[in-house]
Amino acid sequence: DFGAQHSDYEHTEFEGDGAPGTRFTSAGWEARVEAHHRGERVRGALGLQFIDVDFAAEGGEAFITPSNTQDMGAFVIERWNSGAWGLEGGARFERREIVNEGGGARDFDTASLSTGVFFRPVENWFVGATLARTQRAPTAIELFAEGPHLATANYEIGDPLLDKEAATSIEASARHEAGRLRFEASLYRVDFEDYVGLVQRGDVFWLDEATETSGFAPDESDPSIPAGAEVLPVFVFTQQDARFSGGEISLRAPLFEAGGFKVSGDVAYDVVRAEFNSGGRPPRIPPSSLTIGVDAENAHWRGRLEAAHVGDQDRLAAFETPTDSYTFVNAGIAFRPDGEEGALTLRLDGRNLTDEEGRVHASFLKDELPLPGRNLRFSVASSF
Repeated sequence: DFGAQHSDYEHTEFEGDGAPGTRFTSAGWEARVEAHHRGERVRGALGLQFIDVDFAAEGGEAFITPSNTQDMGAFVIERWNSGAWGLEGGARFERREIVNEGGGARDFDTASLSTGVFFRPVENWFVGATLARTQRAPTAIELFAEGPHLATANYEIGDPLLDKEAATSIEASARHEAGRLRFEASLYRVDFEDYVGLVQRGDVFWLDEATETSGFAPDESDPSIPAGAEVLPVFVFTQQDARFSGGEISLRAPLFEAGGFKVSGDVAYDVVRAEFNSGGRPPRIPPSSLTIGVDAENAHWRGRLEAAHVGDQDRLAAFETPTDSYTFVNAGIAFRPDGEEGALTLRLDGRNLTDEEGRVHASFLKDELPLPGRNLRFSVASSF
């Protein structure tokens, strides 16, 4: 198999008076070639991947100078399946070269390996475990950012001396499927060496367009900041060892049939915990979430009602603020004129029907931009 694609992206951020501000461009190409093999018990693939991307931000509030990133990777994936149990594994080797105007050049060689085992102890059950060691090279932004990033309302500072990030992970999972009954559960733990995180430094950057001056100050109340100046918190890319652990569980089961409709219920829960080995926590870690739903379906109609609860987040990084929990009630109805195999679906969805306020803890802009309130969406989908 072979594939190639080219992308050419551009967007402009406009000032409050409508004048063009910073212009962002990203142009590049990607190519991938793969060879597959498949036997009675063994199947796998090996391949090569090439990526070349030019990124630039131009304007008074550009937070990084033009950069070119080139990635070249080779990978192999193999799976042996005896029927009752099996083994799988993979490896990827990659070289990344980053050249930044004004910041210099860096190159990284990374290697990632994984191995897993799975069992089918009884009919309809699948149990598996995976152990992996992965490495990731920093991005151009993590290395060379230096300036106000208005999309996140921060002043971001990269570190050109960042090393590659490494992670050792283990995951165990179980799955059961029998007709309309489906159960899934997984647990994982990831130990990072030199985890790259964007953390708040504690001071602020100010920019006064009226006098064309700027600078840093200990906090936004500092008297040296001119009146009317724009003030942004300063964030820096740093590396620390960290540990992430979590899991998710979901169950979907048939409930009953009535009036020609099959009614099913489902529940899903997920949670993640993260902390730095030296103390403290990484920022913007999402809280736990719980979703409970009911579906009713026949050949032409499908309806769904669900409650999606997102917990509060008070396990905070330095300078973070807590985020309150919220529960959204969502509902939807879909109509297929030609039945289950039809090529046309008309759908009406209602989100956050109780118009509750919700904020995403993982967002830089959570205090300025809450999630949408009560809203309706109508869509038409066709398959052929």
